Amino acid sequence: MVGAGVVLTTLAAGLIVRQASIAPFIVAALVAVLVLVLRPAWSIYLTLIFAFAALPTAIPTEFEVGGSSIRVHEPFLVLAFVYSLVRFQASRRANLLAMAFAAFVAVGLLIAFASQNPVSKIIFDARPVAECAAVIFIAVRLYGTEIARRCVVVFTWILWFSALIVFAGATLGVSVGGRTEEADLANPDAVSGAATRLLTSATFPALAVLCAITALVVAGKLRLRSSWVLGAPALVIVVLSFSRNSILALGVAVLFAALMSRTVSSTTRAVGIGLTTVAVFGLLVVMNPILAGLPGGAFINTQVASYASRVIDGLNSNVQASDISVQFRVSEDGWLLHGLSTSPVFGHGFGFAYKPSAGRSSFTLDYAPYYAHNFYLWAAVKSGLLGGLLMLISIVDPLWRALRRPSFSTIAIASALTGMLGSSFVAPVALSATSSVLFGLLVGALIAATEQSKTSADKQLDRARLDENPVVAGRPSRGLPTVPKSAR
Repeated sequence: MVGAGVVLTTLAAGLIVRQASIAPFIVAALVAVLVLVLRPAWSIYLTLIFAFAALPTAIPTEFEVGGSSIRVHEPFLVLAFVYSLVRFQASRRANLLAMAFAAFVAVGLLIAFASQNPVSKIIFDARPVAECAAVIFIAVRLYGTEIARRCVVVFTWILWFSALIVFAGATLGVSVGGRTEEADLANPDAVSGAATRLLTSATFPALAVLCAITALVVAGKLRLRSSWVLGAPALVIVVLSFSRNSILALGVAVLFAALMSRTVSSTTRAVGIGLTTVAVFGLLVVMNPILAGLPGGAFINTQVASYASRVIDGLNSNVQASDISVQFRVSEDGWLLHGLSTSPVFGHGFGFAYKPSAGRSSFTLDYAPYYAHNFYLWAAVKSGLLGGLLMLISIVDPLWRALRRPSFSTIAIASALTGMLGSSFVAPVALSATSSVLFGLLVGALIAATEQSKTSADKQLDRARLDENPVVAGRPSRGLPTVPKSAR
C-alpha cells in the first residue's frame, strides 16, 4: 500500500512539473484515489462537505481542467456512487424508482444527441440532474446504515460552520462563495444601505432542515425547543438569504405535514406557528427605536427592515408586477410553454435553447437560453412528457406512501422534499450546482424510508415525548434521531 502511494505521488509530481496547469486536477485525483483505497466511506462525507458547506471565496470550490470546470465535490461523488453500488444493496422497488429518475435523464440525453444539440450545452443541462440520479442510487442504499448516522453528524457540523461563515459575511464583510448582493428588489447591485443578502451552497440544505423541523412540530412529533441543534444554524442561514422562495417552501411543507397528520391539533399548531412568527417579527419592528441605542441594534434593525421590504413586501402582487426577477421568470415560462408545444412527447433534449439570447451579461447570453427557474417546465421541454412522467413516478410514489403511512422519519423527509418541490417552481433545487445533491438525497432517503411500514423505532418515536431529545443526539435508528430510553 505504501509503495503504491509512493509511486502515485511520484507520477503526480512528474505530471505537475511538466504541465502545471493540470496540477489541481492531479492533486484532486490523487486524493480521491487514496480516499477510495484507505477510507471509501469518507468519499460520502467529503461529498456532503464540499457540496453543502458555505465557504469563503479564498477556498476554491472548483477548478479548470482542459477548459471545463470540475467542482470539488464531484470526484468524491463518483467515488461514493461506485462504493455504494459495490458495497450495499437496495430493494427491487427502490432500484426501480431510482432507475425511473435515471431514465428521465437518459431520455433527455438520447433526444439531445439525436437532435445534435451542442455538446457543451448538453453537459451544462444534464450535469445537475445526472448528479441527482447518482445520489438517489446512493441514498436508497445507505439509508439506515451506520454511515447514514455519521452523515447526520457531519451535516450538523456543516450547518454550524456555514452559519458562522454566513454571519461573518453579513457582519464583518467576509467574502463568501456563492451570490452576495444587497437585499434590495429595485437594484441589488447598488449600494443602498440595505442588508447583505448571501445565497450559498448551504442555503437550500438549511431551508430543507427548517421545513423538516417545522413539519415535525406541526405534526406533534417534536418540541420546538428540542430542535435547536439543527434549527438554530439553519435559521441564521435562511434568514440571511432574504429569499421569498423560503416562505413558499415552508408553507408547502407545513401544508403537507398537516395533510399527513390529518388532525385538528396539527392545523392548530400550524396556525400557532404562523401567528407566533408574525408576532415576533412585528415586535422587532416596534422595538426599532429601542434597539437602535443598543450594541448590535443597528444591525438587527437593518436586517428587519430589509426582510420586510424584500421578502414581505416582495410577496405583494403590485410589487411583483414591477419586479425584474419575477417578470424574467414569467417570460421564461412563456418561452418554455412554446418549446413544449412543438415537441410535447419527447421534448428537445438537453442542450436545447428554448429561447434566444438576450442582454449583456454572460448568463443571459450564454446560459439563460438553456436554464430555467421553473424546474417542471424545464424538465418537460428537455425530456418531454415521457421523461417528465418518469421523473414524477420516482417522486410521487414515495410521497404517496409517506402520506398513507406517516411516521417520524417520513414526515421529516417528505416535508423537506415537498418544500424543495414547491420552491422549484421559482428556484430549481435540482438544477443548482450543489443543491442537486440535496434533491437526490431527499428523494432517495424517502424512497428508502417508505420501503416498509413503520419500523418499531418509528412507532416508539411517535409515542415518545421529545422534550429533552435533540434532533441528532445519541445513536439514532435508521439514521434519524434517538429513541429516548423511556420509549424503548
